[in-house]
Amino acid sequence: MACPHLAGIAALIKSVHPEWSPAAIKSAIMTTASQVGRNGHAIIDERELPADVFAIGSGHVNPPKAHEPGLVFDIQPDDYIPYLCGLGYTPKYIQLIVGNRFQMTHGSSLRSKPILGDW
Repeated sequence: MACPHLAGIAALIKSVHPEWSPAAIKSAIMTTASQVGRNGHAIIDERELPADVFAIGSGHVNPPKAHEPGLVFDIQPDDYIPYLCGLGYTPKYIQLIVGNRFQMTHGSSLRSKPILGDW
């Protein structure tokens, strides 16, 4: 049931900060989440034990804090290209994902480089 709640929170944040990217909105929600429940105690899992990081993710969402987080981390689509390269994707597959041509640069990172006439 978290998805509709988070979608609503994201929509509210977008209405206040229309210039923010989806990554910035996600960052605001994640960096302002709390690792304790509303009662001030640890979030518990289905076994009634304190949940680990894999169970709670970023934690309990705090919409008022996410509205004005103070700091957000943003990422541009081209910033994912070195990540895909690091995962072992071939240039052919990366080009399918990013939709334009790019060229290899020094090391293992790739940089997007649109080529005129591809539009």
